[in-house]
Amino acid sequence: MLARSGREGARPTHLAYTRPMRTRLACFLLATSLVAIGAAAVAQDADTLYTCTAEDETRALDIGVTVCDAAPTDGLTQRMEVDNLQLRSGALITEVTLGGIGQTAGLASGDVIYRVGGVDVADTVLAAARLSLIASDTDTVVNFLRRGRPYRVKLRQE
Repeated sequence: MLARSGREGARPTHLAYTRPMRTRLACFLLATSLVAIGAAAVAQDADTLYTCTAEDETRALDIGVTVCDAAPTDGLTQRMEVDNLQLRSGALITEVTLGGIGQTAGLASGDVIYRVGGVDVADTVLAAARLSLIASDTDTVVNFLRRGRPYRVKLRQE
């Protein structure tokens, strides 16, 4: 509510905010700022960092993912140093099959597999060869990038 200053009935020279209005205004400004910051972070994370070198050359793997050879985008090279992102060659996941080993392990579309079982993989051929060696009696560590940051999961054949 606005409180008037000055004489009753006279035209107010200025308006003063009451305490509840100041609180609501501060909350509104804080929420607006957080939404703007959140939108900028989402926009930054939504940047595509890797693309397929050839869209028509994808390969479906036994672990329930489809991959292609990964190529870095200009967005990655521009943000690499500022955001401390990694640049790796590897296999870009373009699709994850529901219920597959990859989906169960948490792999997602956009991830770049760059190492399988301690061996670097530079393309889909090497990634497919290494991932085909996953056994049911041992865990195989798969290193990958998600939004330019390194992660790893352990896979085991069902």
